[in-house]
Amino acid sequence: TDIIGLFPKDVGEFAYADLKKARQFPWFAQLKEQMLPSRFRQFEQFLAAAGINPDSQVDELAWALVPASVSQTAGGVAVPTGDQIVGVALGQFSPASAEAYFQKQKLPTSKVRNYTLFAFGSGAGPNDLFFFFIDSNTAAFGHRALLEKLIDVRFGVEDGLLRNDKLFPLINETNGTGTVWAVLNPSYTRLAMQQLMPGIDQFPQ
Repeated sequence: TDIIGLFPKDVGEFAYADLKKARQFPWFAQLKEQMLPSRFRQFEQFLAAAGINPDSQVDELAWALVPASVSQTAGGVAVPTGDQIVGVALGQFSPASAEAYFQKQKLPTSKVRNYTLFAFGSGAGPNDLFFFFIDSNTAAFGHRALLEKLIDVRFGVEDGLLRNDKLFPLINETNGTGTVWAVLNPSYTRLAMQQLMPGIDQFPQ
């Protein structure tokens, strides 16, 4: 619940994966390809470059999607056409040595409160991702605007996901029930249904 409470209030999808447990199953490769966000793979590459082995040092992953834009389907229902991501990885990290490596590589950085955010790209592009270490067991990654919200939630100046009266009760009910799970709001549910069954525009409210 403490980790869930870090996320911004208004998200469209929240998901969780117990990677330590999932790696034991033959379907893990498929899970990683089909469900885990592609942005997480970028994050893994950066961790590996700093000497952190994601396969042994990242135990759990939680992430949320926030619609960047919404469109109307032929049936007049709203579905997201783009989204931004914010994620939190739990494991065993060495923030000091990793940050020293990234600084040596002269990655673009940004200071938000007392955290140093490292950029995945130039740090100036609208789709550039950032990451930072909250502590030796917790790292966050995602689009800068959402990371700034996460930090504001952590400092108590902005409401977090625990204050989302519609989504959090569903998350709280689902949490702990499986190795991998996800909770979606109606817009993201419609998008998922359309991906499974193309052509479906009418979906119950």
